[in-house]
Amino acid sequence: MRSIEESHWRQEAVSLSTAMLHESWPVLADGERLCRIAEPTDRALVLGSSTAAEGFDLEFARHQGLTIVRRRSGGGAVLVEPGAQIWLMLYLRLDDSLITRDIGTSFLWLGATVQAVLEDHGIRGQLVTSRQHRSELGALVCFADLGFGEITVDGAKVLGLAQRRSRGQACFQLSLLWHEHQSRIAQLLTLRELDFSPLHVAGIAPLVEDSRQTLQGQLVRAITTLQ
Repeated sequence: MRSIEESHWRQEAVSLSTAMLHESWPVLADGERLCRIAEPTDRALVLGSSTAAEGFDLEFARHQGLTIVRRRSGGGAVLVEPGAQIWLMLYLRLDDSLITRDIGTSFLWLGATVQAVLEDHGIRGQLVTSRQHRSELGALVCFADLGFGEITVDGAKVLGLAQRRSRGQACFQLSLLWHEHQSRIAQLLTLRELDFSPLHVAGIAPLVEDSRQTLQGQLVRAITTLQ
């Protein structure tokens, strides 16, 4: 494994369609880490790699102005909208010192970093450090379940994480909700008999005095100073 001192971060901000943001897979140089600030230009329903598309009324979603996107990372579906979330995509080589073999626990460093930034704003977030029960709704909807490294505030999920590993690299996707819009995904489900009680979600905008861009910058600095 590479020594800590040999790894360095590169930063970039990218504004593209949700589909193009997911399709990109930059190739890292040896020892390089990339923190990409993703700014979507459209509204989209993003299905995880194993999310059952038949669980959603895709025609109705398109009628609502949503693009349908399939990502290659796991987890349930997520709604993406411009300005509604802080979305970071972190690319690291698999021999990086921040990467562990276990995919679940490899999220913990990232969740702990977000938790510390929120605490600087007086927000006490609870970090998920153990494997959680997966609900039937959570198999379809990302923010209905909790995974390693994700964060709740007063019981409501505010941070969703996903990961993809390929060609000697990993991509950690971070979605910190600024506005609560994920609950609207319930309107798109075809299985109306599902129990919606796990869908307890919140945005952090009412809890933060600074702007979304300011908090985003603080989060990027906290991540890119990690060794």
